[in-house]
Amino acid sequence: MISFEIFVSFFCGILFVILAVGSIKLKIPRKVSIKGIGDPRVVEEYDRISRLPQFKLIRQNIVKKLKKYNIKKVITDIGCGPGYLLQNIAKELPDIKLIGVDISKEMIQRAKNNLNTIGLSGRAEFKVGSVEHLPFEDLTQDFIISTGALHHFANPNLALDEIYRVLKPDGQMLIFDLRRDVRRIFFWLLWFAQNIAFRIMGLNALRRINEPTGSMLASYTIEEIQEIMSKTNFRDWTIEGKTGWIYIWARKKPLLTQ
Repeated sequence: MISFEIFVSFFCGILFVILAVGSIKLKIPRKVSIKGIGDPRVVEEYDRISRLPQFKLIRQNIVKKLKKYNIKKVITDIGCGPGYLLQNIAKELPDIKLIGVDISKEMIQRAKNNLNTIGLSGRAEFKVGSVEHLPFEDLTQDFIISTGALHHFANPNLALDEIYRVLKPDGQMLIFDLRRDVRRIFFWLLWFAQNIAFRIMGLNALRRINEPTGSMLASYTIEEIQEIMSKTNFRDWTIEGKTGWIYIWARKKPLLTQ
């Protein structure tokens, strides 16, 4: 019979190995994710997971960061999805006008319905559009935010320069996205969520398009983001790396230095 001391030693040894291996950063090539956001089942399941506590916490942290910037009148959310970030912003920044843009008509309708449900339909307007062809005139947007969408952009340099085009002089951009150069244990957690938790929850449409691990594998490393930003029209920008994600902030040149 195995003694308790031997069992504890064996367990601690296994745990040490898992933590040691899990602390190593992923070094894998980028793999473009499968698109499926136009599928009504994917839209429904994406809306469902967006209401989970961990995503609510992420949105709270993003809004907290937004409050640090001198936002004048309008925040435009590119890739707004089901609109939950817009809800948070509407509640925390009541004087700011909101615009949501998404390439998916189904997502736009879901976002409208979600804001209407809580009585905030008058706080935001919505437009269907691609980040590479934004539905705005030049020099019209105060502040653009995009969360969890950068890795889906077919041409990130074109998309970022399109954002630059529509920003007003001295306008700002904040992007939040996953990063691929994470510790392996973070990727394992996503794999567990996709293959175990999502199966239990019946989120089969998301599993079919390989989410969320597909988004992780399609995301960029900090070095790749630095290279991308260096080739855009932005000259004033910073990158802030976190445990499993990244913030990219940029400001358009003021009018006098255009």
